[in-house]
Formats: sequence, structure tokens, C-alpha cells
Amino acid sequence: MSEAMRRRQGRDKRKADRIEKRSSIRLPHVTNTLPFTEVLDEENFTRVHNAAMTVLEEIGIAFRCDRAIEDWKRAGAKVRGNLVFPDRHMIADLIAKAPKCWEFASRNPERRVKFGGRDAVFCPAQGAPYVRDLDGVRRSSTLADVHELNKIVQMSPCYQISSGFHAEAMDIAVPHRHLEWVRSTLIYTDMPFFGVPNIPDYVLDSLEMTRIVHGHEFVANNAVTINHINCVSPRMWDDVLLQCARNYADAGQVCLMSPFVLAAANAPADIAATLAQMSAEALAGIAYMQLYKPGTKCVLGQFTVSTSMKSGAPMAGTPEISLIQYGIGQIARHYGLPWRTTAAQASSKVFDGQSGYESAMAMFTGITAGANLMLHAGGWDEGGLVTCYGKLVVEAEQSMLYHRLARGVSLDRLDAAMEAVRRTEPQGHYLGDPFTLEVFEDSFMMPQLFDYDSYPQWKANGEKDLAQRARERARQILAEYEQPPLDEAVREELDAFVERRKREIAT
Repeated sequence: MSEAMRRRQGRDKRKADRIEKRSSIRLPHVTNTLPFTEVLDEENFTRVHNAAMTVLEEIGIAFRCDRAIEDWKRAGAKVRGNLVFPDRHMIADLIAKAPKCWEFASRNPERRVKFGGRDAVFCPAQGAPYVRDLDGVRRSSTLADVHELNKIVQMSPCYQISSGFHAEAMDIAVPHRHLEWVRSTLIYTDMPFFGVPNIPDYVLDSLEMTRIVHGHEFVANNAVTINHINCVSPRMWDDVLLQCARNYADAGQVCLMSPFVLAAANAPADIAATLAQMSAEALAGIAYMQLYKPGTKCVLGQFTVSTSMKSGAPMAGTPEISLIQYGIGQIARHYGLPWRTTAAQASSKVFDGQSGYESAMAMFTGITAGANLMLHAGGWDEGGLVTCYGKLVVEAEQSMLYHRLARGVSLDRLDAAMEAVRRTEPQGHYLGDPFTLEVFEDSFMMPQLFDYDSYPQWKANGEKDLAQRARERARQILAEYEQPPLDEAVREELDAFVERRKREIAT
């Protein structure tokens, strides 16, 4: 064996050891120490907020739900048909009842994380009907993909919440799909998770499965699961999703009240007016949940893309999206509400430079805007139609970098580092200094999937691009996966529930 090959093998071994060490780290929530970017000064914030109040008080929000309409009437809101016109004082009083922060829990106590205020968590992509698989092939997603994606998420250090349905499992009948999603999440991960979002009976199934695994009393007293409740923009909350929200509230779980906005399509072709509309929509939804059950844990949600005026297609990574995120962050902080962003959205059809640029724009915006829920922070491509295995692995690592960025500058080692400055002669170096040798392993984030070798080294290692390296890493993670412990009797009860419900639900 040549000396050069021996050195290269030594480097590879040390790199593998670092990857193994870093993969064993489990990062908690991050307390964001950065100054949050605010794009609206006090005067302009007031104008946008007043515009949102105008939507509520004069234009109205539709609640196509008889029960919700009766609830609003009893509370004293002005109602005309299914349009509700809550005034700003009622909205403020109701939202004041919503918790500002809480902890998410799971059956693994080490997975408990703080949420709200300056505390943020990362969660990967969800809901894609297609995957870009371990061979780089785009195809319909299957239940096997759901299992594998859950395993990758479980093994990734920087995801604190599982998105639950990372892919749709198109090979499973729709009425049974939710049962398989939730079972997979509960078996292959041990973290808080997103539950089933869209059918009240499916929500009840999801909650019962959660109780089987975590225990009824534990679920009653802890936030274990969170659910999407999407507003039908513009300005309508519908009966089905409101019942889903009520089911989650009854169980003491978390409701993500989220307008789904395509600016210029179902919101105005203007940043400020879009902010006003979506703020009014979200605030009305959260206020209603406090009307229904005071103290319901709610996240101010929003999904925002701008619309191509050429094709009508949604676009990711644009400055307008970032400006809207910054603005909605200001609205959320005004009301003391935790809020979500779409952290790594991309429109690209493949995992390429466009995909990376779009996602980086979204991730950086989310962190500097002060988002509490960095949702879709891994694997998202093609406007959410594809979950990409390789991109999920890369963005799991990128989430670690943003986690580090949010922690800001620490002065804990300043005094010791200054002693190194004293020891080092002019034109000297710090490479052999005792301080460097003591701290070098964790002084700087060292992305393992990015290539920093010289060109000859890169060629000698197979000329692999990022997508190739990421797929290899995904295979390695799956090979090394360790399933979290689950009591055998609990697993049997969970399986029995799933099989019983499959028999009861027609396909």
C-alpha cells in the first residue's frame, strides 16, 4: 500500500469517526439568540395590523360551520350568514387565552423540547405523493418509503418533531393510509409528531393510537402531537377542519392554524395586503379555538408562495416570500403567539443548485425571522410534490448549521482563547496551540456531506456530487438504524387497533 493511500485511508477513518460521533448527538430545541429581522417599522406595522383588523371587522371571515357560527354569536360577535366580524378587542381578548409557550413530550423523555418564545424546533417535509429515492429516481411514494423516511428522521440529530407523513404511501388505500402513517411514526420514531390532519374520524384514530403508545394520562397532560388546520384562503374556515381542530383541542393537543396562501392567486398581488389577509385568517382561527376551549395550544401558521405571472405556478425562494415571513413574525410576536415557517421549500424538479438556493433562502429567513416551528426543514422539492431522500439527509445537516447559527456568539471560551493570543508570536499560527488542540473538534461546524477536498482528492474519491454523497449517506443511516424500544404488549395493542379499524373502514 502506498503512503498516499495509507494517509487517505487514515483521513477517511477519522472522517467516519467524526460522522459517527456527530450522528450520536441529539440536539434539543434551540433558543434563538439572534436579533430578529423586522421589515416593518412601528408606523408601517400599525398600518398593516389595522388592515388586518379591517378584514376582520368590516370584510369578515367565513366560518362554514353551524357550530362555530353559534359559538361566535353567543360570544357577542357580529354575524351575517356565515360571515363573522369579530372586533379587534374580542380578538385580542380571546388570543390572550392561548398559551405563549409549552413543552412537546414523547415516550422518550430525552426528546422533550421547549417551544414558543425564542425556542424553536426543526421538522422535515411531509405529505408528498412522490419520492426521489435512494437511486435518484422520481416515483410514487409507498409505505416502505414512509418507514425509511421515519428511520432517517429518527437518526438525524437536528429534528425534534417528526412530520409524521413524510410521504403519502400511494400503495395504501386512502381510507387506511392514516392508520399506516401513524403506526409507522409511533414504531420507528420516539419523538413528538404531526398527526392526521384532514378527516375528523381519522383524527380520532390518530389520537387513540397515540394514547395506546404513550398512555392515556400522559397524552391528557402533555403536548405529544400537533395537527395542521388549514384555512381555505381567501377568508374561509370550513366545518371539516374545524371539527379536526376541536378533536385535537379536546385531547389537549396542539392546533397549527394555517392559511395556505399563493400570493396573487388566493391573496392580493401585494406583500402588505397579503400580510393583512393571512394575519386576519390565522388570528380568526386561533381566536375561535380559544372561544371553543380556552387555553388550547395554537401555533400561528402560514404557508406562503408567490405565483408566477407567466405560468401561474407557485414559486419558492423569492424575496417577497421572505418579506412576508418577516412580517408574519412581527404579527405573531405582537400577540405573543408561536409561529411556523416553511423552512426549506423549493420549486426545483431535482435536487440541484436551484433547490439548494431556494431552500437556503427559506431556512435563513425562518431563523432570522424568529420562527418557532421550522417546518418542512428537509427533503422538500417540486413545490412539495416530492420528498427527496438525498435532500432530506443534506438538510438534516443544514438544520444543524442553522441550529448553531441561532445560538449566536458565546463568550464562554473568550478568556482561554485570549491566553492563546498571548502565547502566539507575530506571524505565528494557532494550529499547535493547547487551546486549539483542546477545542478544535467542536469550535466550528464541519458539514460532512459538503466536499472541501482539493480537486485531485475529489477525483480520487470518485468525483461524486452532493446528491450522490447524500444518497450514500442515506443508505448508511438506514443500515445503522436502531429502532426505539416499544413494549411488546403495547405494539400488539397498536397492531390490533389498526387491523380492527381497517376492517371497520370501507375502502
